[in-house]
Amino acid sequence: MTARSDDLHSAWSHLFAAALAQCGVRRAVISPGSRSTPLALALAAHLPTTLLHDERAAAFYALGQARTGGGVSVVLATSGSAPGHWLPAAIEARESGLPLLLLSADRPWDVQQAQASQTVDQVRLFGVHANAYFELGLPDEHPAALRAVPRIAAQAVLATRHPLSGAVQVNAHFRKPLEPRPSDGREPWRADLEAVAAAGAPRIVAPRAMPDAAAVAALVEAVRAAPQGLIVAGPMNASGARGDAAALRAAVMRFVAASGYALLAEATSQLRFGAAAACRIGAFDALLCAPELRRRLAPALALEIGAPAVSAQWLDWISGSDAPPRIVLPGLRPADPAGGARAMLLAPVAALLDAAAVVLEAGAPDAAALAAGADYRRRWHGAEAAAWVARSQAIAANAAGAALQEHEIAPLLRAALPADALLMVGNSSPVRDLDHDLPPDERPLTLLHQRGAAGIDGLVAGAAGARSVIDAARPLALLIGDVSLLHDAGGLAAVAAQRGPLAIVVVHNDGGRIFERLPLGADAGVASGVQDARERLFVAPHGRAFDGLASTWGIAYERASTAAELAQALAHALASDRPCLIEARVAPGGSARRAALLAAMAAAGAAAGAAAVAADRR
Repeated sequence: MTARSDDLHSAWSHLFAAALAQCGVRRAVISPGSRSTPLALALAAHLPTTLLHDERAAAFYALGQARTGGGVSVVLATSGSAPGHWLPAAIEARESGLPLLLLSADRPWDVQQAQASQTVDQVRLFGVHANAYFELGLPDEHPAALRAVPRIAAQAVLATRHPLSGAVQVNAHFRKPLEPRPSDGREPWRADLEAVAAAGAPRIVAPRAMPDAAAVAALVEAVRAAPQGLIVAGPMNASGARGDAAALRAAVMRFVAASGYALLAEATSQLRFGAAAACRIGAFDALLCAPELRRRLAPALALEIGAPAVSAQWLDWISGSDAPPRIVLPGLRPADPAGGARAMLLAPVAALLDAAAVVLEAGAPDAAALAAGADYRRRWHGAEAAAWVARSQAIAANAAGAALQEHEIAPLLRAALPADALLMVGNSSPVRDLDHDLPPDERPLTLLHQRGAAGIDGLVAGAAGARSVIDAARPLALLIGDVSLLHDAGGLAAVAAQRGPLAIVVVHNDGGRIFERLPLGADAGVASGVQDARERLFVAPHGRAFDGLASTWGIAYERASTAAELAQALAHALASDRPCLIEARVAPGGSARRAALLAAMAAAGAAAGAAAVAADRR
């Protein structure tokens, strides 16, 4: 008889891996280890596989795949502390609403709580941050146990997406020997297992999320009662699939036209780029710095769509005593960090707005309401135009020579990216700089972001995961700060294996300069006594260049210290089929220049608002 390498451990693992593939899992990301041997061999046999030594990077790589329309990826690690590195990604998956399947190998029950090597309590390792937890116990030849394997696979995949998308942990136990064992294929359990394998995984169909009729009616009633209104669009996910962001924009712009509301669109909303620029307000965070403008432009109703806005000024306004009335449309998860919203309508944002637009379009137009809404929008757009003109004038008047300025980086990157490109943006300063430095325009651009938990974990690995699932010729750029790169230097291992244009633009201002914008650095009453501590403990300059990191992983590297050098580096990177790390060295004093630009924009917007009011009175 011919020996076969398909003993129970191996067959059990192949049964599970095949079921995952049948249930829609697209890829496996594996970190090497011994206890996970049976599952690693099985996953590699059934799914396209990426190997990453760093478990944290591996999980964020899988999230990057999901974020870009790559579907559910399974991440595998060995027992002990290894699965613990997945916690930041599990948190981000839950908060961002992205599917992630975490498959942890574990040791048998008899060595638990006995100080056995690489043995820790892995049960419900991620607590409330995981949608669900499943036990895939020790391989068992009982027919009921065999039948449970594909069912658990199907339920675990479903739980990554329903009722909400997020992380799911499956914990699988194995006893040595872990390697495939020779077999003659006539074990007593073989026929049962082959029958289960032939039947395949059960099909589980989740209910479709649709807007409730009551939510549509409530939204329509509120809009008709308040013609002078705002839509504030915070971060929203749109996968890298072509047409996804465009469909979201189409639904929102239809509602904008039907409601007559002004649209305040952050970059991460997917609405700032790709539609008529005249329809959107991009400078609102700067404009709301002016208290008098808040008073003049206070809406009768504000609709918040997507995740809570990044804008600190919007949050400050809605948290105060002069907060405008609000209705929140956050998607499928509740969201109102400021509190006090009149209503929270849970439904897919695009579907809800589209349904409401249909009803609004069918109603008889109210001439007075239309006129009031048009006048209100005109004031917002006047302030918007004045703000961007003021920004350009302030930059021209205070040019600091040839040295690259922080406020130049986002515009240079935007100019370099062609239509249909993707831009992944990091947290802290970069995501705010996009809003402060890029006015709305009509060229499509899909934004990828980690605004779920708003951390800096895994940004590099996430970009590599995104790069791995989009068309090879489609450009992708990542804009992050230097601290974010240092935090995820291990993610460069994932970047090194990628093909296709990937420009990693690192704003190198030597530390966490966002702390210079916070009260710790910006408020004279606070900052005066803690200057040294602020610099040492929070800004934390590191003095490192990144050419060595790029060299270690064989990644192309360019250093840019002027706007011309950055433009040239971006052109090279986006024309290449290999990743490139661009270190954008900026002149010191960026925080002060940023504050001056925002002040100039706010002042110009306030002046435009005052002029509009005076003109209306004449």
